[in-house]
Amino acid sequence: MIIGGSPFQAIHPKVIKQEKAQNLKTVATDQITDPKQILKEAIQHQIAEMKEAQTNMGEDNPKAKYLIEKFKSGSKLTPKEMAYVRKNAPGITDYINQIMREREVMELAMKSAPSKTDVQITTIRFVKQIERHPIPEEREIRAKHLADAKHTYEQTEEYKNKPNTTLDKKKKPVQVKHDETSKQSTTVVLEAYEKASLKKVEIAINNKLV
Repeated sequence: MIIGGSPFQAIHPKVIKQEKAQNLKTVATDQITDPKQILKEAIQHQIAEMKEAQTNMGEDNPKAKYLIEKFKSGSKLTPKEMAYVRKNAPGITDYINQIMREREVMELAMKSAPSKTDVQITTIRFVKQIERHPIPEEREIRAKHLADAKHTYEQTEEYKNKPNTTLDKKKKPVQVKHDETSKQSTTVVLEAYEKASLKKVEIAINNKLV
C-alpha cells in the first residue's frame, strides 16, 4: 500500500522505547568515559563529603568550634553549652560524653579517698593510665581534664577537711557552750573562792598576833 508515494511501515511502540533507551545508554557511556567529567564528579563528591564532615563536627560553626576547643582544654561544658554542641556538632557528641564519663570516675575516686595523700596517689594512678593511651592528642585532652578535676576538687571544703594522711586524723576541739547562767555561776564561785581565801589569810594573821 502506497501513501504519498512512500511505503507505509507500522512502527511498534516497543521499538521506539528500545531506541530511546539505547540513545540514553550511549550518552551515559560517553559521559562516564570522559576523563574530565569523571574527575569533576569525583571532586564535587569529595567536596560535598568534606562539607558534611565539617558540619557534623562543628568546624563551620564558630560557636560550636569554640565550645569544642573549650572542652579540649580541660573545662567542663554547661548543660546549655552541651545542648548547643549536640545540635550543631552531633559528630563529636559521643566523644565528649566518653571523656566526661572518664572524668566522673576520676572525681568519684578523689572524693572516696580518705586523705589528701590518697587523693594525690589516686591522681598518679590515673596519670599512668592516661600515659598508656596510644594517641598523643587523646592523652593530652584526658590529662587536662584530670588536672582540672583535681584542681576543682582541691578548692572544696570536703578536700580541705580531709586529714593529710590516714594516720593523721584531725581531732576537732570540743566546743563548750557557755550561756549567761553558766557565766553568772562561774562568777559567783570565783567571788566566793576569793572571799574564802581572804578570810583564811585574816585568821592566820590574827593567830600570829595573838
